[in-house]
Amino acid sequence: MTQAESYGLPVPRVLRTQVIEQREKRRFRAGEKAMKLPVEVIFPMVLCILPTLFIIVLGPAFIDITTKFE
Repeated sequence: MTQAESYGLPVPRVLRTQVIEQREKRRFRAGEKAMKLPVEVIFPMVLCILPTLFIIVLGPAFIDITTKFE
């Protein structure tokens, strides 16, 4: 802004340019966060959700197998 005023550039044009640059930076940061998300989510999923899912799905089958061999 200071340089724009000192060089006599129109302030609205400078502000528009800055707004466009800020939007592009924000969009880029959002894209980076979106790319990191699957890596951050995989460890809790493997440690918490998958063991519970295996118990729910394989639990009844395991009980049936153990009762048939008794």
